Amino acid sequence: MQSKDPWVLVIAVTISGAIGLLPQMIVPFLIGGVIDSLGFSEMQAGALGSVELVGIAVTTVFAAPFMARLSVVKVALYGGILAASSQLGSALLDSFWPLLLARLGAGIGAGLIVAAATAAAAGTRNPDRIFGLLSAAVMVVTALMTAIETAAIGAMGMVGGYGALGVLYLAGLPLAVWLGRASRPAAISGGAGRRRLPRGQLVLLLALATIIALGPGPTWTSMERIGVGIGIGLERVGNYYSIAVLCGIAGALGAGALGGRWGRRGPLALSVLLLGAACLGVSTVSAEAGYAIMMLLLLVSYLFAYTYVMATVAVFDPTGRAGPAVAGLYSLALGIGPGLAGYLVSAGSYATTGWFAIGVCGFGALLVLLTGSPLNRLGAKSS
Repeated sequence: MQSKDPWVLVIAVTISGAIGLLPQMIVPFLIGGVIDSLGFSEMQAGALGSVELVGIAVTTVFAAPFMARLSVVKVALYGGILAASSQLGSALLDSFWPLLLARLGAGIGAGLIVAAATAAAAGTRNPDRIFGLLSAAVMVVTALMTAIETAAIGAMGMVGGYGALGVLYLAGLPLAVWLGRASRPAAISGGAGRRRLPRGQLVLLLALATIIALGPGPTWTSMERIGVGIGIGLERVGNYYSIAVLCGIAGALGAGALGGRWGRRGPLALSVLLLGAACLGVSTVSAEAGYAIMMLLLLVSYLFAYTYVMATVAVFDPTGRAGPAVAGLYSLALGIGPGLAGYLVSAGSYATTGWFAIGVCGFGALLVLLTGSPLNRLGAKSS
């Protein structure tokens, strides 16, 4: 039985990671606010959102090889300062090109925070539990900030929207110091930070991160429109989503509690397959009750799969190199979702997004079953 991680480290990793990942969750609200308050076109607003997400993805990927040698405290501090200043700077801008640069800066800053948080999580005593709490924290922070952003944008336009995010990043700066409580020096000593990682397992984990972002992405992007299209009011769709998010937290915590007790290949394959099936269900149902049930299953299976993949990565590489790379690739694949959804819907219908998801996730489940046996050997490390 392993001793517990310091509570200050648990708080720092979960909240810092949630703040860093927040732009991925609230970008639709920011896009709408930019269109309404600044008068930008949908293409311009979409570009502002995309450049921020790409900034997060590229930064975490490029930071990954160096995280075994860098101080997570300094990386998180620099990222938080850059993100806060870019958000506050965005609040003062109303022309497209300067705002585009500011949103890129916000993305790079958030990416540094994600890189530091995932590297610190890999150095904890129980990464499975930590990533379960991190996924739950993402949902809680998203719910709180969605309400705050809606009110701020409604009252002050994007001055309020970007300003509120700037204040959040400033408030999160003290958490960076606590990230240093992770036991990373022990993991890195003796040349562990320079040791080559098993290529087959690394490629599999990178592929899984891409699959759980790319496969469900078009359906997730279209969920609101699917619900409205079958006659569910917009407010009721929002209520169902809120309930599903709360249930999804249980999925994230369940993944963290499960760890490697039953091996990792089976839970990974099953959760990815269920994720694809839920997407197909959401995109093809015609009744309100069925839509609500499928949305709940989608959020639960998605948060379970995401948490389990990221926790497995942390157990696989305690030095913290693989975690930021996987998180960055995941973010990059997630950013493709909106554009891919538009293409699939225009080429077919909303159901096409579901069939795409079941195809991609089915391939992922098969890939795990055929090549994922070595992952089972990671089970005892965090159970």
